[in-house]
Amino acid sequence: MFLVSCIFATSSTALSDPKFNITNVIKQYVVAEYPEWKDLDVKVSFKSDDKLFKGLTALKGSVDYKILEVYKDFKPVGNVIFPIVVKAKGFNKKIFVRAKVEVYKMVVVAQETIPRGQVLNNDSLSLEQRDIAMLPQKFYSQVEDVMLTEAKTSIPKNSTIFAWMVKEVPLVRRGDELMVIVKGTNLLVKRLGKALEDGYLNQAIRIKMDNSKNPIEGVLISTDEVVVKI
Repeated sequence: MFLVSCIFATSSTALSDPKFNITNVIKQYVVAEYPEWKDLDVKVSFKSDDKLFKGLTALKGSVDYKILEVYKDFKPVGNVIFPIVVKAKGFNKKIFVRAKVEVYKMVVVAQETIPRGQVLNNDSLSLEQRDIAMLPQKFYSQVEDVMLTEAKTSIPKNSTIFAWMVKEVPLVRRGDELMVIVKGTNLLVKRLGKALEDGYLNQAIRIKMDNSKNPIEGVLISTDEVVVKI
């Protein structure tokens, strides 16, 4: 379903540069759609519209530029065609402006190739300005947010660090030997076992006790102890 709403208008009298005015209208629209970007560096570049802008420069007096929101899920980022209504004395026309909208923010990136399983630290991380406008996954803007996490996969040099790339460093590793403490009513048994997966403090972990084929689940309470309640 198409919408025909005019929003984010600017009127230019003293400033007769149409490229400048249309840039401002687009920036206002982007920030209204994404309020969390209001303090970021929004950049707008145009795709070979010099002829179009030259024609608009000839307009005299007050000139209004209004973006038309033509459909509900219109996203004003990346490579976009903006429908804009231009109004001036004796002039009322809809134009289509091809633009590229980028939004720059400092994000955490890999300074070097980070192998799978390596713990991330200051030596492997840095902050760089990147275009975040089209990034779908969660990224990080503070090095501290990913310090002492572990790479879940090999991370190439200069890559933006996304949440799916890292995980908390496990307290125990798959294959580590553990003391399995089985607790029940009037029952307390301790036997050696092995972790069947990486484990984290106070979280469930799958284990297998020595001389047993069946895996069981317990709660990791230390670097070498698991409690199983029955």
